[in-house]
Amino acid sequence: MFLLSRLLGQPVRDVEHKSVGSLVDMLIVRSQPYPLVSALVIRNRSRRLVAPWRSVASIEESGCILSVLAATVGERQPLANELPLGDTFLDRQLVDRDGRKVIRVNDIQLSRTGDDLFVVGVDVSSGALLRRLGLPKAVGERLAKRPRANLIDWRTLDWAEVSSQGTGDVHLTVPRGDLSLVHPADLADIVHELAPEERAAVFEALGDEVAADAMEEMHPSFQAATLLDMPVEEAARIVSAMSPDDAADLLADMPEDRRERLIALMEKDEAEDVTELLSYPEHSAGGIMTTEFAQVPPDATAGEALELLREQSGEVETVYYIYVLDKSERLKGVISLRDLLVAPAERRVRDFMTKDVISVPTGAGEEEITQLIAKYNLLALPVVGEKNVLRGIITVDDAIDLVLPLAWKKRLPRIFH
Repeated sequence: MFLLSRLLGQPVRDVEHKSVGSLVDMLIVRSQPYPLVSALVIRNRSRRLVAPWRSVASIEESGCILSVLAATVGERQPLANELPLGDTFLDRQLVDRDGRKVIRVNDIQLSRTGDDLFVVGVDVSSGALLRRLGLPKAVGERLAKRPRANLIDWRTLDWAEVSSQGTGDVHLTVPRGDLSLVHPADLADIVHELAPEERAAVFEALGDEVAADAMEEMHPSFQAATLLDMPVEEAARIVSAMSPDDAADLLADMPEDRRERLIALMEKDEAEDVTELLSYPEHSAGGIMTTEFAQVPPDATAGEALELLREQSGEVETVYYIYVLDKSERLKGVISLRDLLVAPAERRVRDFMTKDVISVPTGAGEEEITQLIAKYNLLALPVVGEKNVLRGIITVDDAIDLVLPLAWKKRLPRIFH
């Protein structure tokens, strides 16, 4: 077994033990189940020489010996099927789905099998990083919290899109589709730790709905920056899939020209909702509310209302309160999910709804909102405009945002999703 960090920088000599240069990298080709080393990359002053693996007589941590003369080793570019191992993978960040964290490739493990040398794993331990810094082994082990190797089998890396120039996405340790199985909050934690270009790549790898859920969980300071790093069409699809209030908050932090372009590319209904929310002052009830709420007409039976709720469930913020609206969308009452479930199927909604609904106007401030939600133990607070037309609702988790620091809020369960 070899570690790439122990080999890099070591002298390379030819068949007559004359200096060829120092080892600076290796070229690999795709093979199953592990990549095969095809050549050594050697620095000789300002030149980068490439020695085919078949010309390597011996390779040890103390140096390499070639079976050919130094004069026969020349310069060339990597072939179409070759990748520079160190340049491509060292210091890359990997997403560990099982551990729900970001880890970094600090070293690479190789194994000699017969006449061939294969890449078999990556070392993500702090001890590997200290080796790279050139510290003596004894010093490194005292400084590293976990000096032992922490190896990840190469077969778990997803590097199908890496190009022959070493570019492309290699930050995933699981196939892209599996990322959809990670909880959005965990995905947000992962992308917070990634470099900007890798952060954008993760979102591009996800489906729009999963990406939108993860975006909503991200810290606001990262959201706008991440969207700016994406192609505008991709960013627009993600914003369209977000809840209107979260999308409006995000777009409010974008440069005006980019915001307008994104809205122009969004689905019509979502664009209209977001545009309405952006028209309200940021800290008013109108600016905080979401326009996604469950609604039924007062003449519907409980059975009909339940069917309407099923149809709306995938598009509303919460199903715990169902608002009763007339044909002019004026708020006439509210029923709870419990009320609806226990009511006889033939009973009319108007006969068991609560008519005295606690609500706030669109211009209400944060203090009034939080006081009402706390006083009446509400899970959601309706926001009304002129003539008592229901414009949206403020859920209790949005109210929590107003009074708790983000770090505290993220510890609380998201009961509405």
